[in-house]
Amino acid sequence: MRKKILSAVTAAFMLMSFASCAPEEPVMPVQQNAETKIEKPSEAENYYGNVNYEFLTEGQLPNGRTSYGTFDKIQDDLTIYLSGMIDKCASSEPEKGSFEDMIKIVYEQCLDTDGREKAGAGPLLEIAGAVENCKTTDELIDVMGTMFNEYGVNTYFSFDIRPDSYDATKNKLYILNINTCGNMKENFTKTDAGIEAVGDLTRNVLTALKVDSLEAKERAVKVVKMLYDIMYVSADYEKQFDIETHYTLKTKDEFSALMSNVNTTKLFKAFQINDIDELVIYDFPQLEKTNEFFTESHLRELKDYALACLFFEYSKVLPPSFSEELSDTEDIAKNKEKKAKEYVASVLEEELGVLYGREICTDEVMSSAEKMLNDIKESQRKLIQNCSRIGEDTKATYLKKLDNMVFLVGYNKEYTSPFTITSTEDGGSFIGNIITVKKGKKQLDMSLLDKVPDRKTWSMSPITVNACYSPYTNSITLPAVMLSKTSFDPAKGEYINLGRLGHVLAHELNHGFDSTGYLYDEIGTYNAELISENDREEYKKLQEKVNNLYDNYKLLDVYAINGKQTLGENIADLGALQCLLGITDKKEEQKQIFEGEAIGWASLNPVKDVIKQIDGDEHSPAEARVNVVLACMDEFYSIYDVKETDKMYISPDNRVKVW
Repeated sequence: MRKKILSAVTAAFMLMSFASCAPEEPVMPVQQNAETKIEKPSEAENYYGNVNYEFLTEGQLPNGRTSYGTFDKIQDDLTIYLSGMIDKCASSEPEKGSFEDMIKIVYEQCLDTDGREKAGAGPLLEIAGAVENCKTTDELIDVMGTMFNEYGVNTYFSFDIRPDSYDATKNKLYILNINTCGNMKENFTKTDAGIEAVGDLTRNVLTALKVDSLEAKERAVKVVKMLYDIMYVSADYEKQFDIETHYTLKTKDEFSALMSNVNTTKLFKAFQINDIDELVIYDFPQLEKTNEFFTESHLRELKDYALACLFFEYSKVLPPSFSEELSDTEDIAKNKEKKAKEYVASVLEEELGVLYGREICTDEVMSSAEKMLNDIKESQRKLIQNCSRIGEDTKATYLKKLDNMVFLVGYNKEYTSPFTITSTEDGGSFIGNIITVKKGKKQLDMSLLDKVPDRKTWSMSPITVNACYSPYTNSITLPAVMLSKTSFDPAKGEYINLGRLGHVLAHELNHGFDSTGYLYDEIGTYNAELISENDREEYKKLQEKVNNLYDNYKLLDVYAINGKQTLGENIADLGALQCLLGITDKKEEQKQIFEGEAIGWASLNPVKDVIKQIDGDEHSPAEARVNVVLACMDEFYSIYDVKETDKMYISPDNRVKVW
C-alpha cells in the first residue's frame, strides 16, 4: 500500500507543471524504470521540487497516512510533546483546581473504563428521552434550548455572539448554520460523504436507543433527505467570507415573520436570549429552508436529527458498552492511553495549551519572534507607501489598519477556565465533567452579548497547528505551537525562519488586504466604500490577473487550479513573499527566504488528493504556493539566472505584484 501511494506522489512530482510560464509545452523528467531515480530538477525548472528533492523522492508516509507534510510533522511532534506533559500531570500531585489538576482528573477518568460504565450515559439518555417525548415543535424547541445551554449542543438553531460586521464597536447576536455533524455543503452536493456520514450516524444512534434496525434505517433516510435539501440551498464554502452573503440583519418582528413555522418567542426564551431588538442571519436561504421543515409533519425527522447531534457531540464520552458503532470501543481498547490523551488535548485545549505555552514561549523565542514581526510590519509599511496602484487616501487607510492590527502571539497568559472539574473522589464523573466543560464554554460565549467586543480575544488555542487573521477584529493569532522548534528555530538562521514562520505571519497580515479583508477598517467594521472607487477598480484588475495566473497552473497538464476559489489565499501568498523580500536586499539572504518557503510547504500527496484539493479547497496545492509565487518575484530571476526557456519563467508583464 505504501509503495502504491508513493508512486502516486512521485507521479505528481514528475507531472505537475507551470504550463503558462513556458514558451512551449514543458518536458518533465521521465522515469526509465522502477529502480531509476527521478532526475533532480533545477531551481529554474521546478524550485519546489529542487529544494524538496530528497523528501519528495525518498520520503516515507507514516503508517496510516495518505499524505504528509511540514504541518503534519509539527502536529506529530506536538502530539508527542503533549503526551509527555499529560503523563507528567498524571504522575504528580498538582494543586487542586489548577490546570494540571484538571488535566489529571479528566485523563484518569477517561481511562477508567469501570468508572465510565458505572456513570453510564444517564445524562444523555435523560435529554434523549425528553426529545423523544416531544409531541409538538414547540416542545422540541424547549428541549433544544436545554441541549444548547446545558449540554453545549447546537442543532437547527446555532446562536453565537460576534462583533457587528457593520459596527465593530458592538456585539451582535448571530444565528449561524445548522449543525451538520462535521460535514460541509460540498460533502452533500459534490460527493456522497455527507449523506453517508449523517445516514450512518443517525441509524447508529437510533439503534443504540433500541429502535428496530429496519425502522432505524428508514428514519435515517428521511433525516438525510431533510438535511440534503437544507444544505443544497446553503451558501457555498467559497463564499464563507462574503459579507454580502453572510449578513442579513432582521428585527425580532421581521425574524418572527420569516420563521413562520417557529414560535420565536419560545425560541428566544428557551435559548435564554433576552433583551435583543435585532439579530444577524448568517445564511438566509438555509434558514428559510429550515423553517419549511420545522412543522409537525416533519417532527419525526427533526427529533431524530436532534438526537444525532447530541450523540455526535458526546460520541467520545459514551461508556464503551453503550454502542460499539458510536463509541468506537475496539479502537479505544487498542489505543486506550493514546485516545485518552487526544481527547484531553481536545476538550481541555486551552488549559493544556497554556501549560505548553509556558514551556515553549521562552524569552529567547519570543524575542526572536518579536523581531521577525517588527521586520515584517516595517516591510509591509514600505510596500503600502510605495504601492503605485493605490492613491494617497487609500495608503493612509491601509497604514492606519496596519498600525491598529492586533498580534496575538504564543498563548493567553490571562486565561481562566469557565468551568470547574470535579474529581471522582468528590463525586465527579467523566461524562459529568465533559458536560460541564461544554456548558461552561457555551455560556461564556453567550455572555458576550452585552459586552464591548474585545479585539484581543484569542481565536485559536495555543496547541492549534495553524494561524489566522480575523477581518472582524483586524487581529492575527499565532499559536504557541507555531513557535516550536519544528516550525521556528532561531538556531537555523533568521532568513530560513523568515521563509517558514515569517511567511505564515506575513501571509496572515496580507489577508488584511486580500480580496475580502481590504474592505474592513482598522477595528473590523465592513465598509464597501472604504477605499476610493478608482482604487477598488484597480484592485479588481489585480484580482483578475491573479485569477488568470493560477487558472493556468495545471496539475498533470490537465487539472487547472480554480483561481477564483483560491483568490484570497493566493493574494496573501503573493503579498507575503513580496513583504519578506523587502526585509533584505542581499541575494544570499533572499535565497534563504526562498528555501525556507519551499521547505515550509513540502508535502507528500497522492495525485487524487491534490485533485480533490483543487476541487474544494480555498488554498492552492503546495507546489503552486511555492513555484507560482516565486516566479512572480524579480529577485528569483536574478538569484537563479532564470531564462525565458526555463519552465519557471514568466514574462515581466505577467508577473503579478500585489503591492
